[in-house]
Amino acid sequence: MAILVKSSSFFLILIVIINFGFIETEGRPLKTRNYSATRVIEGFLDGFSLGAIKESGPSPGAGHKYANAQTLGGIKDSGPSPPGEGHKYTNAQTLGGIKDGPSPGEGHKYTNAQTLGGIKDGPSPGEGHKYTNAQTLGGIKDGPSPGEGHKYTNVQTLGGIKDSGPSNGGEGHEYTDAQTLGGIKDSGPSAGGKGH
Repeated sequence: MAILVKSSSFFLILIVIINFGFIETEGRPLKTRNYSATRVIEGFLDGFSLGAIKESGPSPGAGHKYANAQTLGGIKDSGPSPPGEGHKYTNAQTLGGIKDGPSPGEGHKYTNAQTLGGIKDGPSPGEGHKYTNAQTLGGIKDGPSPGEGHKYTNVQTLGGIKDSGPSNGGEGHEYTDAQTLGGIKDSGPSAGGKGH
């Protein structure tokens, strides 16, 4: 332990001494020599660094202006707008089939009556969006079930489990056959009820 403390303190002292040497060589010299060549080089380099800074103060309230009067993206007169108008487009073309301007309390509507993904536009009367065809997704029919959950429309089982609705009387979901899942049967709570 004593060797580790001695070596670390020696290393720290060595780093401090080396840093003093760098500080001494990197500092500004106290005596300057008056060579004409150094003054010419310094003046030349000062022109590079200070040339970009000259006349870069604050603008007299107008900001930086463009040198030409071309429009950007078809928008003219990009100054402040009179109260309530905002920036207007210079043409009356629509963007993506949506008309310009506010609508009377209805929002932007589509300009055609095509459906998106089989779902009709607009709110439904308290039922949500339904599919427009009677196809099932994965064998599960659409709509709420009468307190039993969604049942499968065929007799095929999913991993040996049928009737995935709520269980009655704390029994949990039981298997309909005697196959085991990973060699473990009825892995629910041991005392009350059968579990899963």
